[in-house]
Parts: sequence; structure tokens; C-alpha cells
Amino acid sequence: MVVVSIERTMTEENTTPLQPPQPQENEEEKREMYAVWAVPEEDVEDRLRRLMEGLRSEFGGPAFDPHLTLVGPQKLTAGEAKLMFEAACEGFKAYPATVDQASAGTSFFQCVYVSLRHTVEVMNAAGHFMGHFKAFTGKLYVPHMSILYGDLTEEEKKEALEKASTLDSSLDGLNFRINRVELWITDADVESWVKIDEHDLIS
Repeated sequence: MVVVSIERTMTEENTTPLQPPQPQENEEEKREMYAVWAVPEEDVEDRLRRLMEGLRSEFGGPAFDPHLTLVGPQKLTAGEAKLMFEAACEGFKAYPATVDQASAGTSFFQCVYVSLRHTVEVMNAAGHFMGHFKAFTGKLYVPHMSILYGDLTEEEKKEALEKASTLDSSLDGLNFRINRVELWITDADVESWVKIDEHDLIS
């Protein structure tokens, strides 16, 4: 992770619709956990979605959209998050990324994931968005896209990796482009995650 990531209204076939927060009293005072995701080009997004559906059908776990986390959850007001997101997106260009390999992690949100190569473009994109969100933690940024959330045993993780290879045997070394970024509210309950905004990057 960073995964570091889904949403209450996502269907298995369709992209999650935008769901702006409902106006309420003291909205600017309310703080929630906001995250920024990078999304791969459409054919790769669909490919990952099918892979994730196949893994969930056997190993369970909540549904979520394919993504690469650029900024992990930050406690912000809606106004702060929107301004930071818009400023970070302005003029930012689409960029290439390459899959390294599928791996198993040690946490619920990194149960099974595909790691990405630490290219200049991938690392700079994360640094750019973290800078706008003041999200530097001192921890090493490890670019990856989770494909299964869960608390599996080591044996189950091994089986999940084998299943992933069976479902899509040519992920390793896959080159693709990141051409969209999204702003999400991501609290502890994955099924309550909500996409707030999205921005298509300049080609």
C-alpha cells in the first residue's frame, strides 16, 4: 500500500459515480479522512477489476476500485481537501508506470497486491501530490496496487498468488499509463468509501 485502495455504491461492472458530500451545518468544520488515488488507463483498470473479482470469488473480502494510492488518508475538511486536490491536479500530466510483480503483504489492505517499479515518474507523482497535501510522513513510499483485501493465512496468501497468476499470467512487466486521479473519503469501513472528485490528467 500505500495503499496505500471501496465504496458503498460501486457495482462490479461500472465505475463508481461521484458522490459529493451532502450540504450540512458546519460542513467546513467537519473533518474526514481524504485520500488521493491514481487510476490506470481504462483497459488496464478493467483488466485489474476482473482479476480482483476472480480473487474475491474464492477468498472473499470487500470490493474496491483498482488504484495506486498517491496520498494516504489525511484528516481534512471538505473545503481543504478540494482546494488541495485542485491545486495538485493543475497542469499535472499523465505518466507511465510498470508492474513489477504480484506479492503478498502483512496487513489487511496489502493482503495481495501488484508492486510497481520505483521509476522517476511514479515516485515524483507521489511526491508532487504529497507536497500539496502536506502528507510527508518520513516513511518510504512503496508504490503498489492492491488486488485483494483480507486477513488470510500465509497458506491462503500463497494460494491467492497462484490464483492471480492463473487468472492473469502476464501482469509482470506490464507497462501502462496513469491518466486519472481521484479524491476519496476513506474511513475504516471499506464499504463506506466514497469518491468525491476526479481529474483527467493532461496527455
